[in-house]
Amino acid sequence: MKIWFQTYSPSPRIDPRWRRYDEACERYLPTIARPDTQIHFASTQTRAPKMILSSYIQYLHLGQVIEYAVQAERDGFDAFIVGGMRDLGYSELREAVDIPVVFISEASYQVACLLAPKFAVLHSDEHPLQVATAIIKKYGLEDRNVPGAHVGYSQTDLIAAFEHQPERIIEEIKTAAQAPIERGAAILVPGFAAINVFLAERGIREIDGVPILDCQAAVIKVAEMLVDFRRLGIPKARKGARFDVSKDDILTARKVYGLQ
Repeated sequence: MKIWFQTYSPSPRIDPRWRRYDEACERYLPTIARPDTQIHFASTQTRAPKMILSSYIQYLHLGQVIEYAVQAERDGFDAFIVGGMRDLGYSELREAVDIPVVFISEASYQVACLLAPKFAVLHSDEHPLQVATAIIKKYGLEDRNVPGAHVGYSQTDLIAAFEHQPERIIEEIKTAAQAPIERGAAILVPGFAAINVFLAERGIREIDGVPILDCQAAVIKVAEMLVDFRRLGIPKARKGARFDVSKDDILTARKVYGLQ
């Protein structure tokens, strides 16, 4: 089984601030998968400033992610994982390719519901926490969610802090987790993938007895499961109001817009 794991973050060649996260994922992701599963980790080749704040910039950013999915299918990959927690391109990516496309937030929240009656998100800052709350509502899981918490860092500042002052950041995360735990969270879901990989590499799997869901493990295991289903003859849906578009329709559109 071959799985393409795609992030929204830029290559460290473009922005060195993401180097430590990139290296951590390269080390950690292969340890999660089955022994016979190959994980190809990929970052993006460009990322404009304020991408996480602007819907239009996210639209522009998504184009390269869709092209990576098309490339993954052409290159014989069995599944495509979107490792950015905003689950951008939810409909577009699933229309563009026939292989399973798995989104890390959807997989993480659904798995959290399998493991616990209530979950909460631990995030980097206030704005992305609000976005995560909206995504949870979109998936119809708000009744299983309690208000989360954040540590008040931008993404790149948090990555730098993990590199230079990891013990301090871990303590701040543990302190932030107290409020959602008191509100009834029975499992904690990292809302920023870098939080997840840095805690996982240090073996931090719980806070005060409340487990921390491994988001990257959740999405890889769901991807492996969907590939298994496909091999059993259970493919993804392609009928209904949102899915009544054939592969030929997609190929025609790509030719019209100069992408094929």
